[in-house]
Amino acid sequence: MKTSYLEELKTLLEKYQIDDNEKNDIIADYNDMYDGWISEGMTEEEVEKKLGRPKSIIGDLMVGAKRKPTKAKKSEKYIAITPFIALVIFFIVGFGFNKWELSWLAFLIIPVTAIILSMDDDREHVTTALSPFVALVAYFILGFYYQYWHPGWLIFLIIPVIAIFNSRKEMKFFELLTALSPFAALIVFFYLGEQGHWQQGWLVFLAIPMIGVLNEKSLFKVLVWETLFAVAILGYLYIGYTYTEWNLTLLSFIPLVIYGLIVGDVRIGLIEAPKEYKMIIVASLAIFLVLGFLANWWIYAWIVFLSIPMYAVYTETEDPERIIALTPFIATIMFMTLGFFFGVWAWAWIVYLLIPVTAIIKSA
Repeated sequence: MKTSYLEELKTLLEKYQIDDNEKNDIIADYNDMYDGWISEGMTEEEVEKKLGRPKSIIGDLMVGAKRKPTKAKKSEKYIAITPFIALVIFFIVGFGFNKWELSWLAFLIIPVTAIILSMDDDREHVTTALSPFVALVAYFILGFYYQYWHPGWLIFLIIPVIAIFNSRKEMKFFELLTALSPFAALIVFFYLGEQGHWQQGWLVFLAIPMIGVLNEKSLFKVLVWETLFAVAILGYLYIGYTYTEWNLTLLSFIPLVIYGLIVGDVRIGLIEAPKEYKMIIVASLAIFLVLGFLANWWIYAWIVFLSIPMYAVYTETEDPERIIALTPFIATIMFMTLGFFFGVWAWAWIVYLLIPVTAIIKSA
C-alpha cells in the first residue's frame, strides 16, 4: 500500500510547476514518515489516515505553486456547451409544453454531464454522485403529477443507500445489511404511519439492532438477543392490542435491557455524561413523549432529538465550522416544520440550499 500511496502523491505533484528536487524531497519525506510509523507498530491503514490521503493534502503541500497548464480535453468542451443545451430545453419545455414547473430541471444537465465525463478515476462511485439529481427529478415528478410531496421526499434516501451500496466491497454481508437497515426501516415506518399505525410502526426500527446482532461471533448471544427482541415485540403488541394500554407496553422491553446491561452490550452512558447533556437528553425525551401522546405528532416529534448533536456541535466546535456543521440540522427542522404544519412539501426542500450557501459564505 505504501507504493500505491507514494505513486498517487507523485502523480499529483506532477501537475504542479515545481522542480524535480523539491518533488523528490516531498516524496522522500513522506516515505520516511510512512516507514517511521510502521516501525512504531501502526498498520498501513492507520499510517495513511494519519498522513492524509494525497488528494486531501496536495493543496496544503502546494500552497503558492502554480498548476501546469493543460490542454482542454474533449470532455471539457462537451461540459462547456451544456449550459446552452440546457437553456434551449428549458424554453422548449416551458413555451412548447407549458411545463415551467419542470423545465428548470433541464439545467441539471450541466452538473450531471460534468460528473459523468469527469469521474474517469472513480467510475464505481459515479452513481453516488448522480443520485442527488436522480432523486430531485423523481421527487418533482411524484409531487407535480401524483401529489406525493409527502412522503415522496423519502426518495432522497437513495443518496445514502447508493453510497453505502457502492462501498459494499469494504463490508461484510451483515455489515452491509446493518448499514442499509435504517433507511429501509424509515420507509416502512412512514408507510405504516400513513396507514394509521404510528404507535406500532416504530417497531420496525428494531430491525436495525436485530440485524446488527447477526455480526456477533457468538451464536449463543445471537440466539439470546434475537429471542429477547422477538419476545419484547410480541409482548408490546399483545399488551397494546389486548388491554389498549400503550403506555405500559414498554415494560415488555425490560428483559431486553436487563440482559444487555448484564453482558455489557448496553451501557447507560447518560450516567457519565456532563450535566448539560443529561438535561438536554431528558428534556428531549420528555418533549418527544408529550408531543407524541398528547398531540399525536409522532411523525414530527422526533426532530427534538436533533437538539442533542446540535448542542454538541455548538459547544465543541468554533466558527466557521460551527455554523457550517449546524446548518444540516437547522435545514432539517425547517423542512419538517414547513412540510408538517403548512403542507408545503413541494417547496420545503429549498431550505437545504442553506447548507452549501453557508459553507461558501463561511469559507470565503
